[in-house]
Amino acid sequence: MPGDLEATLPRIRIRDLSLPEPLLVQKGSTLRAAIGMMQSALRPCVLVCDGRRVAGIFTERDILNRLTPGPTDWSAPIDGVMTPNPKTLTPEDLVADAIRLMTREGYRHIPLVDAYGLRLGLLSARDILGYLADHFPAEVLNLPPRLDQTLRRMDGG
Repeated sequence: MPGDLEATLPRIRIRDLSLPEPLLVQKGSTLRAAIGMMQSALRPCVLVCDGRRVAGIFTERDILNRLTPGPTDWSAPIDGVMTPNPKTLTPEDLVADAIRLMTREGYRHIPLVDAYGLRLGLLSARDILGYLADHFPAEVLNLPPRLDQTLRRMDGG
């Protein structure tokens, strides 16, 4: 869908993005297992499932914010430190809706489910940025370092 980003973004659905398979652990899995999986796959999070349903998400941010300083029981279940019942989207939702949810709630990862609430995947801010950079390189490369930044005068010759 190359072209004008502003005109196209409101029509791009999550299903249009190429998303990697998410890392999955079942409820009751140990911290050691979840973090080990994240480390070996070089991924920032795992979906915590109850069968095929998303029960929670465990991210690098959870490691920083929820694990207390001092000794950690690495055999403790992930359930106590995961983010339970995360907000989800479906592949039919718009990427623009995902961006709004990420911006409003401070999320970097959103689980994807089907109409029955069964897990399908995971959408990350990195996935969205990669898609936009691939399909709209001129717009992405010409963005200022900060979105609120504007030029006071034209620069260059």
